[in-house]
Amino acid sequence: MSINKLTVQSIEAQAQSLLDMAQRDRNDYESAVKLIMSCTGKLVFTGMGKSGIIARKLAATYSSTGVASFFVHPGEAYHGDLGMIEENDLIFAFSNSGETPELMKLLKYSRTQHVIAVTNSHQSALASLSTVHLECKVDKEICPLNLAPTTSTTAALVMGDAICASVMELSKFSENDFAQFHPGGTLGKSLLTKARDLMTTQVPFVQQTDQLHDVLLKISEGRLGLVCVGNNTHVQGVITDGDIRRAIAQSSRPSSLTAAEIATSSPVFIEESLGLNEMTILFQEKKIVSILVGSKTSLKGVVQFYDLHKM
Repeated sequence: MSINKLTVQSIEAQAQSLLDMAQRDRNDYESAVKLIMSCTGKLVFTGMGKSGIIARKLAATYSSTGVASFFVHPGEAYHGDLGMIEENDLIFAFSNSGETPELMKLLKYSRTQHVIAVTNSHQSALASLSTVHLECKVDKEICPLNLAPTTSTTAALVMGDAICASVMELSKFSENDFAQFHPGGTLGKSLLTKARDLMTTQVPFVQQTDQLHDVLLKISEGRLGLVCVGNNTHVQGVITDGDIRRAIAQSSRPSSLTAAEIATSSPVFIEESLGLNEMTILFQEKKIVSILVGSKTSLKGVVQFYDLHKM
């Protein structure tokens, strides 16, 4: 069997295991979600080994969606970090076997008794110590020896992410909320950047009776590839390079064309608060390169397609 086929086969096997697990799932996710949403403290993720890595990733995910979360290593907790866990906190513990000694010690000495546990059996020791237990059991690891945590860790991650998605949905976590927790990098900029941040406020104008020659001069001076007809409080249309080419092609006397004859009378306007993603979609749908910001009676500026890529 080729390496490509073998790798794809492993991916398909993991996907099928997740589907099989979902079909026989009888977990009480409602109680788990309600515990998280009613928690007045922090959400404390914990786990040993590969389960700990999954727990650490989930702590980062929940924190980024507005749930105050952090990871505590079970071994370190037993040697001093228990002080980080307070009475009103909620522990979210991960252990495939549900018998991890370090986790047992953490729960025994923790100041909080509120625990969501994810293991492979409702009969596990960790399940008996939890407020809500979620069974996460797969038929087989994709490891050829059926030993290395592979499918089981994928399943635990998917379950944790799915619960997070439910919390987001029920708490009405918005795109604006998400942006507040992701101000840096490309993602943060795309969420926080608005039309007002990108628009050019110096917009060239011509009047309806101006000749083609005057229109061309104004477009060159403005360096935006367009001019508006009228003024800031009375926009009667817009003229782009494309409008000029089309008007010339259709006219028998191009030199006598006026701005009113060339202009598009119903240009596209957007609000100053429109986000970067929405602007990108609008440019693509309308197949245009310039959008006016404001309204016909209150023009604020112009955003052009290439401005979106200056971020």
